[in-house]
Amino acid sequence: MKTIELLQRPLLSDELAGAPDESCILNVAGVYQDSVTREWAMQFCRRATRVAGEESIECAWYSTKSLRDTGWLGDAVSAALLADVIVVSVYAADELPFDLYAWVEAWLPRRLSRAGALTALIGVAEPLESQSIRTISYLQAVARRAQLDFIAQEHQRPAASSPIKLRCLTRLRPGKNQRTLQMPSC
Repeated sequence: MKTIELLQRPLLSDELAGAPDESCILNVAGVYQDSVTREWAMQFCRRATRVAGEESIECAWYSTKSLRDTGWLGDAVSAALLADVIVVSVYAADELPFDLYAWVEAWLPRRLSRAGALTALIGVAEPLESQSIRTISYLQAVARRAQLDFIAQEHQRPAASSPIKLRCLTRLRPGKNQRTLQMPSC
């Protein structure tokens, strides 16, 4: 099924009847842009898990690149339909990834009105730059249309041209001499 067909198809009864796992207190569905924005999303999930308890939270995460595949897009749409919290973890930009827009337009008209939140984890170079304002405004409009609370959190965007700092790790191997490895610092 092509993406446009997914966007145009009618709502299926199992999507309407689908209920979150009854044992879960909190269902989270999210989309991230790359490994850095994924880490921000995982930090969010760890905090939510500490609050709700590990057995009470269900998280589903998708990269924006994975949404190009209609199977993954369908899974991500279903997860957003059932989520209590929808997380979007991206860099501020004049234009967000097309696949993010496709995902939003696929779940937004199908989501039943119920309590929840859209949490935006936005990577910015400087606070309140024009790109971050546009990104936040778009996601805030999505939350309003979905009747979701909106929570925005800015993260410092890593500098593209900054050199990778290396740190040394010493590993002991049984029966071998010590070895020093150069690893990028996190």
